[in-house]
Amino acid sequence: MQTEIESAASFWLKYIPDGTLTGDKKEALRQALVSVLTDKYTGHWHPERTTQGSGFRSVSNWRRLDSVFVEAGDEAGVPLAVLERLLPRDVVVWCDPYNVTYRVGDHGTVYTIYEDKRLLIDSMKKTMAERASKSSGDFVISAYTTPVVIRSADGVEVARRGGQSPGKDIRRTNAMSPLRQVTYQEMAAPVAGNGKAAG
Repeated sequence: MQTEIESAASFWLKYIPDGTLTGDKKEALRQALVSVLTDKYTGHWHPERTTQGSGFRSVSNWRRLDSVFVEAGDEAGVPLAVLERLLPRDVVVWCDPYNVTYRVGDHGTVYTIYEDKRLLIDSMKKTMAERASKSSGDFVISAYTTPVVIRSADGVEVARRGGQSPGKDIRRTNAMSPLRQVTYQEMAAPVAGNGKAAG
């Protein structure tokens, strides 16, 4: 959590031009912002479900300063008017486990400030596997091991990431069911008038 919070705090403070605050004041503001964010995120940090609570953890300067800036400014002795004047406007920062991103404007592109891809992918695999095991759907995702294999309820392999498709014959996706892989032999079988393969 500390790495993500430090990244978010540094992002905001890099927009305060040198000379507008003394070095000591700027460092005091950074430390206060880290402290306020740490307090805010305690109990709302979910490494196993990285997007859970993302809205709560967002920090923005959208029409008015976020309360974390007001509190950090008070702690560091930086007037609110200075922060309103110096911090960039219409910016939202999302500080999530393993991933810190920001967006400028309502419909802007989301950019990455910090990312730990390995831990983020591991967390996403576990989340997908948990969701699939709790659902009553047709597909089960086995994500705890690599490669990730997706199977339908009847055992037909749907997709495999990171390895060869099973079996010796070449497989191709059926246009009618994009998730089910069928062999070329199945696709080449003559089709009867009722839509079933003749056989």
